[in-house]
Parts: sequence; C-alpha cells; structure tokens
Amino acid sequence: MHERIEQIRVQKGVSKAFLARRLGISAMGYHYLSTGRSPISTDRLQIIAEALGVDPRDFLRPELNDSVSEREEEPQTA
Repeated sequence: MHERIEQIRVQKGVSKAFLARRLGISAMGYHYLSTGRSPISTDRLQIIAEALGVDPRDFLRPELNDSVSEREEEPQTA
C-alpha cells in the first residue's frame, strides 16, 4: 500500500514534507511510513487520502488487481 501512496503522491505533485505536516509527524516519520517501515493507521490513511484528493480505497486497488490477475494465471487443477 505504501508504494501506491507514493505513486499517487508523485502523480499529484505533492511533497513528502506537505504530507508529513498534514499528518503532524516529522519528515523522518513520513519516510518510515512511505517505505513501509511503519504501519499506516486508518486515521492516517484517511488524512493522506484527503491531502491527495483521492478515495482511500484507491491505495488498495492495484494490489487487489495484481492478486486477482495472479490467481487467474495459475493453472486450475481438478
């Protein structure tokens, strides 16, 4: 999920410093979130989504699509 957040952040042209301020954390704190070293709470996920102007579910959709695609490609056994 953190990779998708970073992808959207870059696409929207939003700085890491801006998101850190919105979350009330340091730049290093945001670095830990953005690299997956710290978990992202649902409250923080909502703040990030609002700051980026997206639905929080947008952070999850590519991962879901990838897992569905992988399952479809696996051979079916009877």
